[in-house]
Amino acid sequence: MTATHDLLLEIGCEEIPSRFIPGAMEQLDKGAAALLKENGLGYKEIETYATPRRLVVLVKDLESEQEDVVEKVKGPPLDRAYDDDGKPTMALQGFIKNQGVSLEQVEKEIIKGARYVVACREIPGKQTEELLPDLLPQLIRKLSFPRPMYWQSKEVRFARPIRWLLALYNEKPVTFKFAGIESGKATYGHRFLAPGPFEINSVEHFFSCLDENYIVLDHNRRREMICTQLEQKAAEKGGVALIDDDLLEEVTFLVEYPVAVDGSFDQAYLDLPQEVTITSMQYHQRYFPIVEKESGRLMPYFVGISNNRFHPNIRKGYAKVLQARLADGRFFFNEDRKEPLENYVSKLKSVIFLESLGNLDQKRSRLVDLTGKLSEVLDLPADKVEKARRIAHLCKADLVTSMVKEFPELQGVMGREYARLNGEEQAVALGIYEHYLPRYPGDHLPSDLEAALVSLADRIDTLAGCFAVGIQPTGSQDPYGLRRQAQGAIYILLGLKIDLALKDLVGYALDLLSPGLNLDTEQRQKLEFSLHEFLVQRIRFAFQERGMAHDVLEAVLAVPFANISELFNRVAVLEEYLQGPLLDDVIIAYNRVANLAKKAAGNDPDQALLTDPAEKELYRKLQEVESEITGEISPDHRLKKLQSLKLPIDNFFDNVMVMVEDERVRENRLNMLASIKSLFNRLADFSKLRAP
Repeated sequence: MTATHDLLLEIGCEEIPSRFIPGAMEQLDKGAAALLKENGLGYKEIETYATPRRLVVLVKDLESEQEDVVEKVKGPPLDRAYDDDGKPTMALQGFIKNQGVSLEQVEKEIIKGARYVVACREIPGKQTEELLPDLLPQLIRKLSFPRPMYWQSKEVRFARPIRWLLALYNEKPVTFKFAGIESGKATYGHRFLAPGPFEINSVEHFFSCLDENYIVLDHNRRREMICTQLEQKAAEKGGVALIDDDLLEEVTFLVEYPVAVDGSFDQAYLDLPQEVTITSMQYHQRYFPIVEKESGRLMPYFVGISNNRFHPNIRKGYAKVLQARLADGRFFFNEDRKEPLENYVSKLKSVIFLESLGNLDQKRSRLVDLTGKLSEVLDLPADKVEKARRIAHLCKADLVTSMVKEFPELQGVMGREYARLNGEEQAVALGIYEHYLPRYPGDHLPSDLEAALVSLADRIDTLAGCFAVGIQPTGSQDPYGLRRQAQGAIYILLGLKIDLALKDLVGYALDLLSPGLNLDTEQRQKLEFSLHEFLVQRIRFAFQERGMAHDVLEAVLAVPFANISELFNRVAVLEEYLQGPLLDDVIIAYNRVANLAKKAAGNDPDQALLTDPAEKELYRKLQEVESEITGEISPDHRLKKLQSLKLPIDNFFDNVMVMVEDERVRENRLNMLASIKSLFNRLADFSKLRAP
């Protein structure tokens, strides 16, 4: 049995940006697994750890040597390897010599139906200690970052300059060089509290040494420590900490030794809109606000997470910088209120939306028109149409206010607050904020239809405009967030069951963009197709998020659909009956019809040409089912009506020859089958579902 030992690798760096670290840990995990598998080295498990100054991978029970492998090399065909007397030919002798094997090591094998000779060579496995000096630099080199740096040479890039490397296997150092740094046995503690270096003699010693020197290596443990301290500090103030998950993760990867520091600010700043104060704390200072437990109202306290032991000066410093940010917020808020929100609309002309698509005022104008069009298509009452248009008119105005210029995270929030202060209807003020919803998967949707239509108009206008000027997502690149915009549109259409077709949405947006972009008919058609396909891809993503079966989704997407809500209902019904007798009957009936229906000319069947009782009965049933499923009918009822066609379809194929010599009769029967197929296709393309 092969011996096993733990492998430890620590990459010590200057402070890595917190947003880079989770991805780097995942890469380390997958990269180490792939590299070890590629080199035939078994192990028990891989663990990764990280702080701002180090990335660590621990491979538990890594085998001490590779397994021996037998390599087979294909030689000449068998009939060319031996002569008539069974002796090796020159071709075989040359092959043996080139491979460094004896005649006894040659075997005969059938490869792709032909007989060959193969040379079998046993390659002994190497010792893991021999392999690691080459494998570990490969592992580090494969790590990629959004914005890497190079400092030692242009061939070496990393998130931040590497300052030390530690590698141990079987309690011995693994020696290699990377980026001008030679690996060793030393690690470093907390930059201020216990800098080190400290010599490490085992894996266990590494972990205990870091613990003793103020490094909490496990990010899960750091997160728990932060949460516990936040709860304690907030409870001391009589409130609860407002913990944002993204901020919690960011702070977790900003510190190596988390210490909560509570502080306070002037109560007068509570008069500002709550989001202004919270944004100042969360986004700018990385503090956690404290709110009242019952009401959720903000309290004049905060908690910051220090990377050092507590000192009163830290608390003073935290409070001082927050006070300055809040003073800025109050100044901008008071300056903005000197003019009504309406006055900021005209200032949108000074801000470019996209160079080829004009300024923000032109976008605002398109949003008003597009929102009005969508409202009319849905036949909304005149007052709701006017409300939706008013939201569209004002929804971008806060982008040119001083507050949003300084605090971009408050777009929509300040528009809502300023609209309220200016006496706009509550629904209009709320709609200005909600037209940005949803911002991410699982986010809230707009609370009323008017705001939802503005959100749809905004997203579809951006998508259509970007596609029209050649801006489209490619691979992992999506700098304008178009996938997110499209996904939000799909969530709104699905979640609020809005009866708007994707094709119409795209068409209305292009109607408004076409004059300014001089789109000809061909360009427009290509754009409509590209945009529709892009949105359908987002539908796939949204439905798969809900766990819907891939084959059912593809079957429904393969045929026309009126709107996303109707599409969802179709998929849900097919999933409900999946692998049940009802759906099995429908699939069997569909496949029997569809195979021959492909040969039809596509005309309506002529009842006068029907002669056999079985075909007459099938035609009668076709007309009956068609009349029953026309109009508003649930997918469930439609599926059951389609099932009723199975018996007459079976009877037809058992008693009627379709491909008869009489051309008119043959064509008529094919046309009837095509009509039946078309009826099934109002629900799905059942050929994409697995037949029972």
